[in-house]
Formats: sequence, C-alpha cells, structure tokens
Amino acid sequence: MKVIKRDGTQVDFDVKRIMRAVDKAFEAAEGITKEDASSRIGKMVEDEISSMNQISVEDIQDLVIQYLKKIGHESTAKTYKEYREARDLERMKRGELYKISNDVIGVKDMDLLRENANLNGESFSGKMSRIGSEYAKWMASSFMLPPELNEALKNGYVYVHDLDQYALGTTNCIFIPFDRLLANGFNTGNGSVRSPQSIMTAMALVAIIFQSQQNSQFGGVSGNKIDWDLAPYVGKSFRKHFRKGLNYLGEGELNSGSDLLDEELIMDNISLQKQFPRTYSFAYEETVNETKQAAESLIHNLNTMSSRAGGQIPFTSLNYGMCTSTEGRLVSHALLEATMKGLGRGETPIFPQHIFQCKQGINQSEGDPNYDLFLKAIECSSRRLYPNFVNVDATFNLPYYRPEDPDTIIATMGCRTRTISDRFGRNRLSGKGNLSFNTINLVRLGIDHGIALGKREEADLDGFFHSLEHYMGIAVEGLIHRYKIQAKQPAKASDFMMREGVWEGGEKLAPDDKVEDLLKHGSLALGFIGLAESLKALTGHHHGEDEKVRELGLDVIKCMRAYCDEMSEKYNLNITLFATPAEGLSGKFTKMDRSTYGKIPGVTDREYYTNSFHIPVYYPVAAFQKIEWEAPFHKLCNAGAISYVELDGNARQNTAAFKSIVQFALKQDIGYFSVNHPLDRCPVCDYEGIIGSTCPECGVGEDKVLFHRLRRVTGYLTGNYTERFNSAKQAEVEDRVKHQ
Repeated sequence: MKVIKRDGTQVDFDVKRIMRAVDKAFEAAEGITKEDASSRIGKMVEDEISSMNQISVEDIQDLVIQYLKKIGHESTAKTYKEYREARDLERMKRGELYKISNDVIGVKDMDLLRENANLNGESFSGKMSRIGSEYAKWMASSFMLPPELNEALKNGYVYVHDLDQYALGTTNCIFIPFDRLLANGFNTGNGSVRSPQSIMTAMALVAIIFQSQQNSQFGGVSGNKIDWDLAPYVGKSFRKHFRKGLNYLGEGELNSGSDLLDEELIMDNISLQKQFPRTYSFAYEETVNETKQAAESLIHNLNTMSSRAGGQIPFTSLNYGMCTSTEGRLVSHALLEATMKGLGRGETPIFPQHIFQCKQGINQSEGDPNYDLFLKAIECSSRRLYPNFVNVDATFNLPYYRPEDPDTIIATMGCRTRTISDRFGRNRLSGKGNLSFNTINLVRLGIDHGIALGKREEADLDGFFHSLEHYMGIAVEGLIHRYKIQAKQPAKASDFMMREGVWEGGEKLAPDDKVEDLLKHGSLALGFIGLAESLKALTGHHHGEDEKVRELGLDVIKCMRAYCDEMSEKYNLNITLFATPAEGLSGKFTKMDRSTYGKIPGVTDREYYTNSFHIPVYYPVAAFQKIEWEAPFHKLCNAGAISYVELDGNARQNTAAFKSIVQFALKQDIGYFSVNHPLDRCPVCDYEGIIGSTCPECGVGEDKVLFHRLRRVTGYLTGNYTERFNSAKQAEVEDRVKHQ
C-alpha cells in the first residue's frame, strides 16, 4: 500500500511510523510511553486500511485519533491532534502560502504593492487583493503553465501578463457597445435598468456599465465612439426641454401650425429656430447646460468609483471627436470642458483616458466641421495631459474605416490596445477586445548573443534570431494554452459581459454554453520590451545612436510581426504583435538580468528597461526626430503601440507648438500619440504648472508640504509618481530628458 504525502509524493506504508508517533503522544500527555497501546493502535489502523491501495497521511492521522478515543485515551488523542496541528502550522510557515501573505502584510517589498499604479496597494482592500493575486500566480506557475513556458518565465525570457487570472480563464479588455446597451437597457445582476431618456441619465449609466463590465475581466474598458453613442440622449434632452419651453413660453403647440415630427426635433433644425425662436433658445441652452453637468458628473464618477472588491478604480477610456452632428459635438465639447475644469479642487482627472480620433476632412484643418474640437483637445491636453491622439488616417487604420459605420473608426484603450482587424470578418471595434498577452525580454536575448559580455567582437545575429523564434514559439504556445482555458468557460462565468452582450453575441448564449465561438474574434498578443537595451547589448549602440542599428531594430520587429502572422494562419486565430506597456514589467526583467549578468553599462545599469521600441527616455533627441525614428514601428505592431515626446516647458503657454507636434506625428503615420509635460500641483493654494522647490503662487516650500507631481507612465497611466509608481518607474521618470 502507498501513502500519499502532503506534497503529493508516495511512499510505502510503514506501521512503525504510526507506533512511534503514538508513543510520542503518550509521552507528551502522560509522561510515559505505552508500547502495548501504541502497538494496538498501529494494528487497528493497519487492519482498517488493509484492503486499500493508497491512503493519505491526513486520513491515517484521523484514524489514529479515532482509535485513541475508542480505547479510552482521550487526553492522548487531544495531545496527538494538537501536535499534528502544530506541525501542520510549522510546515505551512515554511510553505509558499505563508510567505505570500507575510510579504504583503509585512510590506517587505513596496514594489510588490505598487505593481499596479491604478491600485492603492497599501490599503486594506489593496493588500487583500494582492494576497489573492500572488497566491493565484503561484498556483498557475506551479501547476498550470506549460513546462517550457514556466521555465522561460522563471529564467526571465518570457513574461506572462496577469498570471493571477490564468487559471480562471478571465479575458483582458473590451470595447463596450454603449449604443446598444443604452438603447435596450441592461441588467447588472441586481436589477434591470431602462433605456435613459436624457443625457444626464445616459452618462450616469455609462459609469455603471463601465463598473459592471470591469468586474467581468481583468483589463481596461473603453468606449470606442462615445460621442456617437451618447448623441441620441442629447437629442432626447433637447426634445424634453423644447416641450417644456413651449408650455412655459406659450409659443404654440407642435401639432398646431406645424408639421414637425418628433424625430425632427433636433438641435440643428433651422425651421425650429424660425417657428419657435424663444423656445428653441431655451431648449438649446438647457440642453447644453445639462450635457455639461452630465459630463462633469461622469468624470467625477469615473475617478471615484471602485470595482474588484473596492480596491481599484476601473481603467476606463473614452474615444471621441468624429461625430459631426450638433448633439455628438456637444458630447465632445462637454467632456473636454469637464476635464479642463478638473475635479473638486481643480485636480487633473486621471480617468477616463481621453483619446481624440483624428481624421483629415473631419477635424484636422480649418474648415473641417470638427476642427474647433481638435483645437479644444489640444488645449485640454496641454493643461491636463489628455486627450491622447489616435490616427484614423494611418495607413494601417484607414483601410478599415467606412464613413457610414462609426464602429469602424479606429479607437484604442488608453494602454494602446488595438483590435480592429479580425480574420473572421468582424472588422469593427465594439463588442470584442484582447484576450491575453505574453511579452518577450529582448534584452536577455541581446545579452546572450551580443558583444556586451565581451565574449565576442561582433553580434551573433543568427543565434539571436534563432533564440527569438524559439521563445516566440514558447510564448505563443502559452497564449494558445491560455485561450483553450478561456474558451472552455461557461457564459455565466463572465456574467455581465456575456449575459448583456457586451462581448458581441454573448446575449444569445445559455448560462452553461461555452464561449469559444465568440472569443475567436478577440486578439492574442505577443509583446516585447527593451528593444533599445537589446540593440545596445548586441552592437554597443541603441537605435537612437546609429542608423544601421535602427535598421536592425526594425528587422527584429519585422521578424516578430511575420511570426505572429504565420501563427495566425497556423492556429486560425488573431495572433498579433504588441508594443508592451512597461508599467510593472520594466523593473522585473532588469533585476533578473542584472542578477544573472551583472551591471552592464547601457544595458542593465538602470532600474528599468525602455518601453517597447522607444528611443530611451534618457537619450537627448529633438521631439520631431524621436517621432520620425519611432514612426516606422507602429505599422508593425498591429496589437497596438504608442509614441510620445516629453516637452521641456509649460505646455499651456504654447498650444501652437503643441498642435504642430501632434500633427507632425500624425503625418508620420504614427498610430497613437501623446505628449508628456510636467504637471505639478500645490496642495496649499491649488496652483498647477511647473513647481520647483517652492510654489510660485503661494511661496510654500517643499520642506513644508509634499507637492503632487503628476506624471504619465510611458505615455498611458497617470498618477503622483512619488506615491503610486514602483521604484523602476520612479527611476524612469527621474531620467527623462525633455525633448526640444
């Protein structure tokens, strides 16, 4: 017979082990051993299990306690039980679970609590979330990951993002079909919500939908055309105010002397202005005010509501700028104005991530119907860091655009995720998203095959590309393994997302139906980090320092994109290339590589690796030059990418230059672009701008107060970097040079 130990291994049954343990219990309880009783207990247990092939250690111990009580040794049974529990406790303290909890509760590593700058990891709920997250990661890496992927993860060649969600089969992010949810109403699980009848209610429901969906996934939630989605509710508010105005102002009735239908009661109807001038003015003004109040309420809601057990603000994004109707334009104007106004004391709102959709003929030149919106977006971004700018005209975005269908306008998550293309024909955005992504550590491959260690005089490029393909294979196999877990999940596991059709088609599934046929429209992404340091390790230069090295960098990313395309054909899935955001990852890879290879100048000598394909933040280069060098990488990264520049002054004072930079980036075929600039805040007088050691407004010094220094993490997540960012990201912010 075999005995199954606690670690899962098996050993031969040995009755003498039972007898020795019982002897120790008698000695502890009564001060003497009782060999006859010990032998009798051993024999009783042996007889009980003689017909079994195997039994666990725990079951044997339960039998020992049972028989000790049966023959009248209650105190010894109690002692044996207490001894067993004490041993179990000591064993647990040596185990992984105790270590996980102790590290979080004891706060031994602040970076552990600051892995996600969107979560207050030092709060009670944040720590509770982190304990669960770290345990789930341990479970996945110990028992679920494919062996090759687990080995690559441990050795620092591949990173599995959101590993804590692996076993559950949770999906990453999604573009929400607000138009359909608002038109049809929805159910949060605790009650049904009717279709809103005003813009105020509609924007309130947008926040509720964001919060409800966030709990069905682990990544970001985005509205890909919020101006189009909310325009009908501006119209409903206008009609409500118009009817009220008719009653108040006595200008007549719609059915008396007018052939206007209800659907013609829109804000740009000229005949309304002529027939009911005072009523029209009243309704227009009331609608504008209500929309502004609704937008302000939405911005406040998205910065104060929590999800995921109260520990995290939902990562929300809003894309807009292309709707040219009066109602849609009003939505965009109101969102920008509310953002510029700021929160309660004028603070810059961190959420939602605003993304302005730029299109020639719509908003890029004087005479374009929404050019004024673009100018307002520039002003807002110069004051509040947002919006970022997504390029509808980019050569890799424009082919999907159909003017009659706003769902084909390119949009992105704030984090840069792009999912518009679909090999199954759903080449539009809302109702799908990214499923998961794994990231390749290009730096380690560069060190292994480059000149950085002094073992060779020139790079072994054949070896580099061979290793790159090897680890890409492991990473993609991991994505497929994870996809199969996700695909097997029942619709009810995603709850709100499937039941309400947030993921398109989910509403047609029964609770126990599998979701595979729907998830195939999402994307699986292969990411990369540290191209700059990888090239430095390979050749001695990064791609900002040498044109030939820049060509090599493009060859590396072209190789990765070609591999993704090949795997898409092989697996018949949307496998795409992602320029990985490096919020928590940049420092992890660096620590591992420095531990293995030591401190290599220009490679592992900083606390972080450079985001994706970016020119290093510490390298001095003009803004326009940085844009030109990074632009060619965008079309290769079909899962998403971002470029940004870091301005060297107060952006609010030179919006013309700000606009020139944005439009130059768009013309260079950059898909997604942002402008970073310092945004400091004095907590005493609420001054915002650039603050040195003293506030220029009230004169208070840094020795008296802690200034809030708002910075953006690699172009997408904003926060007070001294409080929420991990040490690697703090170091990166400190190293950033300003682009002239």
